[in-house]
Amino acid sequence: MSEEDPVEEIEKTAEKAAKKPRATSRVKPAKKKVSKPSKKPATPETPVPPKKAVYKKLKVNFWRTRLHDEELGVHQQLKYQAKTRWFSKNFDIEGVVEEDGEKKYIIAFSKDQWEEKPLEEKKLTCRIFTIMEESMDAQPKGGTFKGGFELSVSHSLIQSYEIKHPAPVFFMQNPRMTHLARVVRGWRLMGTRWTFPLLPEQKDDKLQIVTARGVVGPGRNYWMYIGDQKVARVDGQRVQKNFEIQILYDEYAKDKSFVLYMILFGCICNFMRDAEKLVKRYYKKMKKSATTEYKMPKQELDLFRNPRMMRR
Repeated sequence: MSEEDPVEEIEKTAEKAAKKPRATSRVKPAKKKVSKPSKKPATPETPVPPKKAVYKKLKVNFWRTRLHDEELGVHQQLKYQAKTRWFSKNFDIEGVVEEDGEKKYIIAFSKDQWEEKPLEEKKLTCRIFTIMEESMDAQPKGGTFKGGFELSVSHSLIQSYEIKHPAPVFFMQNPRMTHLARVVRGWRLMGTRWTFPLLPEQKDDKLQIVTARGVVGPGRNYWMYIGDQKVARVDGQRVQKNFEIQILYDEYAKDKSFVLYMILFGCICNFMRDAEKLVKRYYKKMKKSATTEYKMPKQELDLFRNPRMMRR
């Protein structure tokens, strides 16, 4: 996603992941059947186990202050930099991700480039890593890059001009795949709407589109749909900067790519408002002329590269 990104590592990781396919291929999620209560009481010999309403719970927690045990300042960040090149020098550890109540990942992003730089120089790159644990070995466990996203202002301006509304576009990166998935804001009469694809990974996988429909209320709340079926929910708590995610189907709770994209979407929710303000200022200036003064950095220009010419 940037010039320093080790693409070779991504390709090797994707090849390893391809050798471990999921138990089932992606298909349209079946409509959940609501079981009616039986008139005859269930006997102890034939218990009726209830179906789960939620199969996986995720929590994306951005810190509002630096007073946390998980953050050990510069020393902790240097350890992540030493472990992987994906942890850039300008990254700050700014949160954690919980999976089923267990803290599994740290959230790091270029905080100074996003919050301190002037409008023309703002950049947003955010990545998650497994939490690094101390061990008796010389090399501590954890610190592995698990995924990330970045904001593309140029793609955002193209999308904004298309739907005639400020529309940020984020690119999600999955180390299991060499492809990038775009999170795009679309147009909706009431509320907000975002979409991103589930790209095929296995032979029988179908291309699927995940749609996030905003729920009216405080915070960033979304129902996630595939077709007409609700597959997940995002509950954003604006004051605490927490985003709780529930996955409602077992097959998607076991789908590593879907779980990763839901975590990244929860992270993106934290930046949506500011990203929209940034895009809106540029879009207003180019609305009539269809010409923008935004200077595209090489990092964004590379996202337009022709894949058929990249090997030449």
